[in-house]
Amino acid sequence: MTSPTNQVPATENPSKEVAAAQQFIEEGTLYDTDFMAWCEYQAEALRAKDFSNLDLANLIEEISDMGREQFNKTASLTRQIIIHILKLQAFPDDQAAEHWRDEIEAFQDSLDDIVSGSIRYRFQQQETFAAQQAKALRRLQRKYPDTQFQPLAAMTLDEIITWPEKN
Repeated sequence: MTSPTNQVPATENPSKEVAAAQQFIEEGTLYDTDFMAWCEYQAEALRAKDFSNLDLANLIEEISDMGREQFNKTASLTRQIIIHILKLQAFPDDQAAEHWRDEIEAFQDSLDDIVSGSIRYRFQQQETFAAQQAKALRRLQRKYPDTQFQPLAAMTLDEIITWPEKN
């Protein structure tokens, strides 16, 4: 017998996703056997307002993970931008300087694409800039032990995204 979280939502014309999900239900938890089908099934159940058939435990975990993933991407892109700014400041005449500028712009575009109001708020509250700068400086000191890198003044996400325009 299938559990309520593994039942296909009742719809008049079941979609291909729902039909595909049905064949995995008998073999075990759809979440564990075919994640994509599980996602499609959850979306279908939500669209149908069939809340009794949602896999709430896994759905809650996945939504939480999505938020963490976005924040971690923000932190990672911030760190990459800081690394490249610090390289430009330490080695302004290096032949790779133009490449570093290009990389900064690409990272800024990616960062701008994912940043939302709540990420901005969390970024400031958790002092993420300071943490990412510390990681960037550690990485650079390992790679360039004879170079003294000057830490950057703290920046908001908007200042990081628009650097060097406002700095």
